[in-house]
Amino acid sequence: MKIALAMLLIAGTAVAQPSVTTRDPSAVLRAADAEGAAGDWARAGELVATLELDHLDRADLAEARRLRGLAAFFANDLDRADRELYAWLLLDQDARLDPAVTPPEAIGFFEGVRTRHAAELKAHRKPVKHVSLNFLPPWGQFQNGDTTKGWVIAGTGAALIGADLGSYLLLRHWCNADLTCDDNGDRTSSARTLRTANLVAGGALVALYAYGVVDGLWNYRSPQRELILVPTGDGAQVMFVGSF
Repeated sequence: MKIALAMLLIAGTAVAQPSVTTRDPSAVLRAADAEGAAGDWARAGELVATLELDHLDRADLAEARRLRGLAAFFANDLDRADRELYAWLLLDQDARLDPAVTPPEAIGFFEGVRTRHAAELKAHRKPVKHVSLNFLPPWGQFQNGDTTKGWVIAGTGAALIGADLGSYLLLRHWCNADLTCDDNGDRTSSARTLRTANLVAGGALVALYAYGVVDGLWNYRSPQRELILVPTGDGAQVMFVGSF
């Protein structure tokens, strides 16, 4: 009876102990990082191996790749370490290892990964985006990758500028400096129509500019999604990362 009761107590304790696979991924990553900082990279590797990478957000995925790469390096599995650290660099090309907690040999290997894959990393690097360009449509649209929309805004804007400027210059030619016209040349009616066209073109140009700015800022701030191809030992892994 006592033996059975003891077995039940042990089983109850085992059930109450949470599995690493049910924990929050960020908590698992923090635990793995602590194990690595303490020098137990075998345990760190075991912890991150429980995570399903497809379910991680970009920040957690980058941290998981870093820890998996370092765990593989200290396990002397250099091929896997290269793949994991390269995958980390694809997610964060400016990544650096902290020399205060990372041994020099690991940092040297990581920088070697960066050098060996320099060409691939350069091909994946995105151009730097400037928020100020969104106030200069269509440059904001071109920067955000909306090429067709950018050319439509550019063409429409050019037509409106031409209409506005052309009508203004013609009015200055027909009329006085204050754009008042007399009846001598019988152009009063035409000038009135031309002035209306000038105002309409100017208003449309302002509206187009406002639309271009709002559209540029909206798409500049929208979540970025990225499709990444990461080589593995027997092929490649496709990852779709970003904010959703």
